[in-house]
Amino acid sequence: VLYPGLGSYPGVLGYSTDGALMQSMTSANDELKPVYAKYVKMDIEQVAADPKAREMGQRLFLNYCAQCHGSDAGGAKGYPNLADQDWLYGGEPDNIKTTLIAGRAGVMPAFAHLEGGQISDVANYVRGLSGLAADQLKSARGADVFKANCAACHGADGKGMQAVGAPNLTDKVWLYGGSEAAIVETISKGRNGKMPAHESILTPEKIHLLTAYVWSLSNVKDKANK
Repeated sequence: VLYPGLGSYPGVLGYSTDGALMQSMTSANDELKPVYAKYVKMDIEQVAADPKAREMGQRLFLNYCAQCHGSDAGGAKGYPNLADQDWLYGGEPDNIKTTLIAGRAGVMPAFAHLEGGQISDVANYVRGLSGLAADQLKSARGADVFKANCAACHGADGKGMQAVGAPNLTDKVWLYGGSEAAIVETISKGRNGKMPAHESILTPEKIHLLTAYVWSLSNVKDKANK
């Protein structure tokens, strides 16, 4: 009578597990607001320089981000390394905060219209851009394929475009692998990487601390927080 459980009957108390969870989260966030208050008024760089704030940010990271990016933020196949200087959408504090709030949806379209030989050619060309071993004959042919199909997003020089999340192809950082087979798969089948939005999951105060922690991973010299 008191609680739900008899078919669709909601119970006279109006209790639900979702409601209880939301109430618990709201209470916890209200209790923690005074703890976070001092940091919200500080710039990201200042927060990142504060050891206690970084510890709090690390705990948030372990709770909400480590499942995909790893506890050391080193990433995995399809999940970016957050501890280096390679950023798909930019590594400035505002870029990171936007990513956390709104999420990202990276789309590499499948180039099914290309013939198998063309895909192999452009894969070798792309490998050559970052100094990896490549078939020179295929690479030479792949330059024209790249110009016609890839340069619009990755740039004529292959250095990428952060505005659309197109990766730099001239370094040795590969989100899905840099072997010829992996690149061929990317070109022929496409990729769809999604970073979920956390605006409805985390309070602005937590996002501010988490932004500072992620930014600190590649900008603060003291790595003791890792």
